[in-house]
Amino acid sequence: MLTERLNELLERIDATGAEIAKKVGFDRTNISRIKSGKRIPHPDSVTAEKLINGIYLFADNKNNLGKLCEVVGTDSKASAKEIKAALKSWLYEGYDPEMSGGQNGTSGKKNSQEAGASRHFAQRLNSSMILAELSNVLLSKLIHADASLISRYRSGVRTPVPNSALSLQLSSVLFDRILKNEKEAELCDLMRIPVGDLEEELFTYWLYGKDEQENNVHAAENILGIFDSMPSGSALKLPDVKDVLVADTPGETIYYGVEGLRSAVLRFLSTAVENHVPTMCLYSDMDQGWMTQDVTFLLKWASLMFASVKNETQISIIHNLDRSLDEMSDAIRSWLPLYMSGRIQSFYCRKQRNPRFTHTMFLIPGVACIRAFQVSPTDSDAIYHYYTDDKSLDIIQKEYEALLKSSSPLIHPLPKESYPVVSDVIIIQNGLSLATMPEELAKSFGDTELYENWQVNNSLLIKKLETNSLYECIPLADEEALSAGHVAITPAFSTTPHFYTAEQYSMHLRNIIALSMEYESYRFYPIPETPFSNIDLLISDNTTKITPASRQGLSFALNHPSMCVAFQAYAKTLMEQSKTDRNTLRKMLEARCR
Repeated sequence: MLTERLNELLERIDATGAEIAKKVGFDRTNISRIKSGKRIPHPDSVTAEKLINGIYLFADNKNNLGKLCEVVGTDSKASAKEIKAALKSWLYEGYDPEMSGGQNGTSGKKNSQEAGASRHFAQRLNSSMILAELSNVLLSKLIHADASLISRYRSGVRTPVPNSALSLQLSSVLFDRILKNEKEAELCDLMRIPVGDLEEELFTYWLYGKDEQENNVHAAENILGIFDSMPSGSALKLPDVKDVLVADTPGETIYYGVEGLRSAVLRFLSTAVENHVPTMCLYSDMDQGWMTQDVTFLLKWASLMFASVKNETQISIIHNLDRSLDEMSDAIRSWLPLYMSGRIQSFYCRKQRNPRFTHTMFLIPGVACIRAFQVSPTDSDAIYHYYTDDKSLDIIQKEYEALLKSSSPLIHPLPKESYPVVSDVIIIQNGLSLATMPEELAKSFGDTELYENWQVNNSLLIKKLETNSLYECIPLADEEALSAGHVAITPAFSTTPHFYTAEQYSMHLRNIIALSMEYESYRFYPIPETPFSNIDLLISDNTTKITPASRQGLSFALNHPSMCVAFQAYAKTLMEQSKTDRNTLRKMLEARCR
């Protein structure tokens, strides 16, 4: 019923699945699966909520709310909430969770999901306890719980509350004992990660992951969607920095509460801008509400931060990413316009955060620092100290440097094209890669800059294929656009834009066929359309490189282990959907050449 009604509705409001997917914020293939009936999201699921919201937003933007309301049987003058409620009732009229649970890719019944999640956790807990050499009784004593509860966890009839004190203590004890028993290699085999990537945070994420593949895919899509849709700093409407700057108040050394912190930050950033400071060092594990909840302050903060970037201040920030990929998404969303400047060095701390306290440290070396240390959560009543004396600043800088030694890069700019040295690589982008172009074609454009870039990239490609596997997920060009001369050479490694003719595009496809037949390590996946139109992706075991389509000279590497796991899961799901054998691929590409 849902499938038929969804297709009917999209036709009535003149919408395509791709357009709704863009409004929803997830991959187009999710919409395709729902439209075909391969996936029926539960009415109370996040997917259903996003789908309904996306349909409403599309109809509203296209002035088709009247048509939408006519279909679902509600007044076009109703509120957005009422229209969405009517849409949900209409789409899911006659919904039977028993029937939905039997379809491929459906959400299924809630108790079935919970049972599956419980079994998933139980298996991992049991394997971890064996490596840790802990019995139910001994583990229960170490975490101050009843042995019968551990037994229920281990049998799969119960699971801990996510992110509770007990669940965090359980994973911490297991991780410590496994390391003590020198079983890191065995644990990494279970987690399917390199030994060098093993961290307590990633272990916790692995231990409690529910429906891991789907969660990872969703998390990756969310993060990539932020990069795909984020405007540049110049597109943001910010107040003039001259109207935001505040005068320094040398005698003021203590600020109170959130409003006090905001005042201190405006003073701090104004000092940075007016003095053109070379470096700024930031860390806080407080909730970001102090920055984001007051829109007026947020715009002032952004104006001063962009002014600092314009002054070429190098900003080092250690993010608080102790919990979930959703928190990482929030951090990336807040800072991405500044990342696009290439002046931000972004890190995450590998140490486990102490949940009893929060710590803030905003430092301009040798100039000023805002520092606070308080019981969590008491941000509204916290005391923030503003230091300007040399001795305090020297001590605080050493503290920040010590914290930095326990941190790893989160997002950092990569100015040049490169493949990871030792790793399989998955490429997802809008157009055929320059590296897979035949030399004859690269020369034919008569562009020295393009040809030199081809030589470098082709050499890297061949070296990669001799040592590791390379997988490319790329949509084939639209034939009408190709005939019209609108299909550009991508990435744009030349200052002069170039466009394929139909024959040139066929030459490129023939070379892809040759590479595919010559190298077992090369696979080409002709996906129906690119999932993200504004970014190119290169995904390896321990790095995901994101290149904005508008900034081909600047890429960003994301290195957090949980992110890498999520991006790998996303890429493999995409590849699975377009999987075909080499001979079938060859015939399909040959047909396009003709």
